[in-house]
Amino acid sequence: MNNILVEKRNELLTLFTPGDGGEIPPYLAGREREKQFFRLAVYTLMEKHQGNQNMIVYGPRGNGKTCLLEDLASKTRENYGDKIDILSVTPDEITTPEMLEFWINTHEKPIMPVAETAEVKAGLPGFAGGVGVTFRQPGGVVTAIRKRCKDHHPVIMIVDEAHTLEDEVTRALFNASQTVRKENNPFFLVLAGTPGLLRTLGQANASFWERGEEFPLGRLSVEESVEALVKPLEPFGIPFANGVAEDVAIRAHCYPFFLQVWGRCLVEELVNRGRTTIDQYTVIHAEPKVIVRRNQMYAKRFNEIDDRELLPVAGKLARAFIANDNKPIPTPEINKLVGEREIVKTLDRLGYIWQLPVVAKGEKLSYEPGIPSMMNFVKEQTVGLVPLEKTKEIEPERDIGLDY
Repeated sequence: MNNILVEKRNELLTLFTPGDGGEIPPYLAGREREKQFFRLAVYTLMEKHQGNQNMIVYGPRGNGKTCLLEDLASKTRENYGDKIDILSVTPDEITTPEMLEFWINTHEKPIMPVAETAEVKAGLPGFAGGVGVTFRQPGGVVTAIRKRCKDHHPVIMIVDEAHTLEDEVTRALFNASQTVRKENNPFFLVLAGTPGLLRTLGQANASFWERGEEFPLGRLSVEESVEALVKPLEPFGIPFANGVAEDVAIRAHCYPFFLQVWGRCLVEELVNRGRTTIDQYTVIHAEPKVIVRRNQMYAKRFNEIDDRELLPVAGKLARAFIANDNKPIPTPEINKLVGEREIVKTLDRLGYIWQLPVVAKGEKLSYEPGIPSMMNFVKEQTVGLVPLEKTKEIEPERDIGLDY
């Protein structure tokens, strides 16, 4: 067996990270526009001591939003250390504006509950007392951010899974961001979530949210997908045979989560068989493991749709996309095909389909599959199901917040 496979076995086996987004891949392919905007915003905070536009990142689950934010935050901490304040939060930590204000004041600081003229009772994480803790009467989210930015101290606040934010929290956060940045405080707000994030912001009636810079995050290009597979292995001297990386990228539909699954399974096959090149032999023997992991993910998405009694509609859409080679279908055609706009919104929130942004003159608003390869799975699972003429009424809902 090659010495590198023996000496670096464990490192190789953990090189690719098909998980929940918490681990940063050794090489984050693509997303150059997002990286550049974030770096420029940080530069503006550090050099000009004022905030930039809010950054809004959205896209179907499994496209690497969490990994991207983790990578950007990590590199910023490496470059600037304690000269910049990076706050990362998820909506389950802040369910009211009071909790948001309290969290901003205390995050990564000593927590000292102080009784003043008024008491606020809330179940706040991080306290020995739990529910019923008494703390300082909130002075507002704006005041909390001003305190964090005191003496031109740059602050970046990153909210992941932001599509699940409560409306009043969303309003408080965006209004505060607008106010403090108008005062030239060095504050930068980043929100990330599923395509339902834009709807969440619209429903909250948050001031000027549409003035933030929006970044729809979809699948990678073939070239970027190849880089995601090849670059992590270069330091180990492990190459792909000619054309194999491109073949794997296409098999993964350039979907970041599946690229990580393929990478992990290919490396496992390589190490276990003592081979030094990833060739078609490796691909053939790794594919059964990929299929198992892929189908596990398909089953989760399938059950989410089944829980809402939307399998007949999902099957109908799957057949339409397959007939169209999984290319985008104009929004009016999708609405006509489904028949009920609220069902389209629900399937969008679940990431089964998502509406592509219009980026060029003459383009039409269209939907594409969240995971193109899932369409065949749904088609096979829904053979014989016929959409009901009268579909169960769907209540507007938040996205359930899972990510991959």
